[in-house]
Amino acid sequence: MIDLRNLMRLSLFDPRQGAGLLLSYQLSTEAVFYLFAASVCVSTAMMFGMQILLTNGEAAGLIAVASPWMFALLVAGMTMMVCGTISWTGQKFEGTGDFRAVFTVMAWLQVLQLVFQAASYLLMLSLPALAAIVQLGTFLWSLWIFVAFIDRAHEFNSMGKAALVAFLGSSLGVVVIVLFISLFGFM
Repeated sequence: MIDLRNLMRLSLFDPRQGAGLLLSYQLSTEAVFYLFAASVCVSTAMMFGMQILLTNGEAAGLIAVASPWMFALLVAGMTMMVCGTISWTGQKFEGTGDFRAVFTVMAWLQVLQLVFQAASYLLMLSLPALAAIVQLGTFLWSLWIFVAFIDRAHEFNSMGKAALVAFLGSSLGVVVIVLFISLFGFM
């Protein structure tokens, strides 16, 4: 039985321990994938919904550039690629994490970011002047959680090494996606 309250609390305030608890559940790859897919879809719906609300339904910003399905597929594809490149990069730095471990913590991070996103949108509607400051704070908080999750997934016990792997793996993932898109002409 998963204690979501404890998992959420640990993930937000002691992310390395939260990631350890999450990984100890040994969720199936299928369960992790469904969690990830659902969070990407809900996040995309919220993002496009807020865009419509803020622009009074006019085709501006994100709506003018991509459809919700294309955006969700891009986010999902990019995240999956980054999971693969962080797994590979971490192993090159003597990390023990495999794709499944990295994907599990990244899927849970997507859920946490969904919570941050919802809180940010509520704040944007009620106190727009404060929203930008809070968004910067949540970005930095998410970054800390991301690095701690990678640290735990690879068992580095070094936030510095985890930060380097997160940066290199994420950068490599973006480069591969951009090359893939440019070679095959998607978008």
